[in-house]
Amino acid sequence: MLVADDLGTETLAAYDFGQPTAVTPNIDALARDGLLIRDFWAQPTCSPTRAAILTGRYAFRTGVRTALGADWDGLGIIEPLQKPQSAPKEIDFSPMGPLPAGQLLIMQMPDVRANDNAGPAFGGSNGAMPARPAGPSPNEYMLPEALKDLATPYSTGAFGKWHLGTSANGLARHPNLAGFDHFSGYLFGGPGSYFAWHHVVNGELSESRGYADQRTVDDAADWINARGAEAWFAWVSFANPHTPIHLPPTELLPSDAGNLDPDAVSNDNTQPYFLAQVEAVDTLIGQLLGRIPQDVLDETYVIFLADNGTVVWDDPPSPRDRNKVKGTPYEGGVNVPLIVTGPGIRAGQEKRVLGHAVDLFATIIELAGGDAAELAPAETRLDSVSLKNVLLEADAAGPRSWAFAEQALGPSSHDLIRNDAYKLIVDLNSDAEEFYHLASDPHEINPLALDELSDQDRRNYDELKRIYAELLASEGAEAISR
Repeated sequence: MLVADDLGTETLAAYDFGQPTAVTPNIDALARDGLLIRDFWAQPTCSPTRAAILTGRYAFRTGVRTALGADWDGLGIIEPLQKPQSAPKEIDFSPMGPLPAGQLLIMQMPDVRANDNAGPAFGGSNGAMPARPAGPSPNEYMLPEALKDLATPYSTGAFGKWHLGTSANGLARHPNLAGFDHFSGYLFGGPGSYFAWHHVVNGELSESRGYADQRTVDDAADWINARGAEAWFAWVSFANPHTPIHLPPTELLPSDAGNLDPDAVSNDNTQPYFLAQVEAVDTLIGQLLGRIPQDVLDETYVIFLADNGTVVWDDPPSPRDRNKVKGTPYEGGVNVPLIVTGPGIRAGQEKRVLGHAVDLFATIIELAGGDAAELAPAETRLDSVSLKNVLLEADAAGPRSWAFAEQALGPSSHDLIRNDAYKLIVDLNSDAEEFYHLASDPHEINPLALDELSDQDRRNYDELKRIYAELLASEGAEAISR
């Protein structure tokens, strides 16, 4: 499982969609060797997507509706690590704009369902620490637990970004409490600096320097190659191309991006450095796959996706609208790459499949030989729908006729639902609605006037409203039509 951070489809040449794109020969090769899926959704921010994959449940069930704040106090940390003087310049951002150098980001982004009067709070490392969302409950049945409950149990390892742990669910121990046998990475939204960060290995905190994503790949490769004949699942979560924006080590940049001035990055020229960060992800993916013996790789499914769309500060490539990207309910926030290779997946395929990150829970369990519904506790309401047939059968269509996601960032909170051609966005603060015909308006430029809908438009609007209402009322109820 390879997870890039803040990577919209417009940034990848394999999706033949945006310009300019990064140089990504290894991701391009994955697309040639397997199945590229379009129309796939994640949540618009990091933590909710990760929770959806690992629980198979929507955010309104798990409570992980927004990006979790960094609990530095819980770790006893009051200031960032000093990075080496030789490290390149880095520019970090909060949702409100650039951060002063060396300031830790603390965020409280409340769930509007729980408190309609709550508001956002941002502060530095010395500011008051607001209450935070609790993250996934320790009672959630998580993907690594399910993989250990199979007839042939899997060894499970997680590497790199976690972003689900809080003081309420175990914090530094949360990856292991969630079921991973081994965790090596960092706990919050990013490593602070790519060149100096607070690292956790199985609950033990230490200081690490070097390059964060290089350590993620090195640790993952070492763990994988120590598994021998065991069945294993590796969650490999990159920091890149998330902020801080910077120039990665030039050995990870085989293209002309390596000629960029590492100290010239500024608020006004972020795009070339962002694309260099995407290129670094690609190079590291090539390193990781190259370190796995070919006979093992031949028996391995590789799933590549992003946790949400490109962030506004990275100057998303055209035709993305900078106002409709990460953190928003628009396609630039939720439409992410999904590329899968492995045994039985025919090379060179491309499909339009309505799906959501939540569906990877059941998909991975089925690929591993299990059934998510049979493994999960009886009281657990799963939302995950397996895409196994889509992957393994060339002519198989997607199992869903609709996809659903949830957005929350500061005071902004929306639900969104779509079918093949139409999309409905509901503002949870005002009940205002936006309705788009994605088939003719994929960049959501012209919302349809709700009082002037054609008969076809009205039928689709009414159907999406029906599914949405039934979904929100479905806790403990029978599954609604897919």
